[in-house]
Amino acid sequence: MSFLIFLNQFNTNNVYLEPATVNAIPHAIPHDAKFYRITYSTPRISLNPVGCVVHLVPTKITQHYNHKWSIQFDASHPVNAGIIDQFRKIETDIVNKFMHSGLVDKRQCVFANGLTEGMIKTDYDADVPSGFASLSESQFVLYITGVWESQTEYGISCRFAKW
Repeated sequence: MSFLIFLNQFNTNNVYLEPATVNAIPHAIPHDAKFYRITYSTPRISLNPVGCVVHLVPTKITQHYNHKWSIQFDASHPVNAGIIDQFRKIETDIVNKFMHSGLVDKRQCVFANGLTEGMIKTDYDADVPSGFASLSESQFVLYITGVWESQTEYGISCRFAKW
């Protein structure tokens, strides 16, 4: 069973960073970076990673290989723009919370900035996902897994999955 939250319910006060590991997820963080796993904890539940429900309005869906898909969308569409703004706030709040490391001027909000380009990549377990049959609003889960820190910068690590 998965527990998910909505982006508008995300509260950075519930985010806690675990001690750093090196190259914990080498495909998702810069080489030689430290990775701090995020735990999202309330009095009732703790989540790791944090799964957030996202409802995007796609314009094009392309299958690549091994259940990998790219989803293109109009970043200026009101629904999509609202999601990008919510995520930018969450990403900024998380990296600002990490500023204790002394890397204040080296923070990166790469993920939210990438969303403004209008494309995400996602995994899906089916060859022809029925959820992708139309270009209407599609539901995804955004998993926020942690914060990475290299010698020169830091940011959050996350991925999308089809819900």
